[in-house]
Amino acid sequence: MASFDLHLHTEWSYDAKTPVVDYFRFASEKKSRAIAITDHHLMDAYEDVLESAALYPEVGYLSGSEISVKCEFGPIDLVCLNLPRRPTPETEELFTIYRNWQIASGTAASRNFCALGYDFDDEKRMQLLRSYRPEKAIAKQGNTHVKYELLVDYCIRHGFCSDEESYIELRKKFTGMVPYPSYDQVIPLVKAAGGVVIIAHPVRYFLENDLKRMDTLREMFQLDGIECAHPSIPEELSVFYREYCVKHGLLSSAGSDLHDPVIEKFAASDGKDEWLDEILERVEIYHGA
Repeated sequence: MASFDLHLHTEWSYDAKTPVVDYFRFASEKKSRAIAITDHHLMDAYEDVLESAALYPEVGYLSGSEISVKCEFGPIDLVCLNLPRRPTPETEELFTIYRNWQIASGTAASRNFCALGYDFDDEKRMQLLRSYRPEKAIAKQGNTHVKYELLVDYCIRHGFCSDEESYIELRKKFTGMVPYPSYDQVIPLVKAAGGVVIIAHPVRYFLENDLKRMDTLREMFQLDGIECAHPSIPEELSVFYREYCVKHGLLSSAGSDLHDPVIEKFAASDGKDEWLDEILERVEIYHGA
C-alpha cells in the first residue's frame, strides 16, 4: 500500500460511483499523506471536494483531472495535476471542450444504434444514465456517453448482441463517432492553467518498455511525469519507468484508479514516499476548504 493515491474517480465521472467524501474518509482512516480526485475530463466535483476537505482537514489533497486526448497512436489518458481547485477562465475553456465532447459522443452512439435498427435513442440513453448516475451529475453534464460495461450489458439484455464480442463487432458498424479532442489543442490549455501532465497507466501506450515510443510521447505531450505504479503495471515495469523518470527529470506518480468505494483497493499501488516528495515540489497540496 502506498501512503498516497493520486488517481481516483468519483460519482462525477461518467463511469464511477464513489462519493467524494468516501475518499477523504479512506485517507483519514489510513493516515494517507495525499490524495487526488482525478475525474474523467472534468472537475465538476470541486464543491464536494471543498466540503469533504472541510470535514477532514487532516487529509492533504491535490487538484486535477484525468483527461483523454487523441494522437497518432490512438487515445491516451493523462492525469493532469495542479489545476486550480476552483473554476477559472482557463479551466472553463478546457472543460467546455470536454462537456461538448461527452454529449456529442453519447449522441453519436444513439444515432448509430437507431440507424442500425436498435431502440436506443437519446431518451433511452438518459434512462440508462439515470440508473446509475446521480442527478446532480446529470444536471451539470447532461446526456453524456455511458459506462462501457453497462452499455454492453444493456445491449445484450435487449437483444442488440449476444455477448461482448458481438457488441464489439456491432460497434465496428458505427460511423461518424466523435474522437477525443486532440492533444495539441488540449495540452496548451492544461499548461496555461498551471497543470502538470502525467501519462496514466502507460503499459499499453509505451508498448511496455519501447524507449523510442516513450521518448516520442514524452516530447509530444510535454510530459512532466509518468504514473509508475498502478494496478496494471508489473513490478519490473514500475522499476523501469521510475528509472526512466530519474534519467529524464520526470515526476513519478502512483494511483489505484479506483472507481468504486472499496477501501481495500484504495492506495493499492507501490508508490514510494520519495515520489510524492518530488511531486510536492511542483504541485500544490491543500488542507481544508
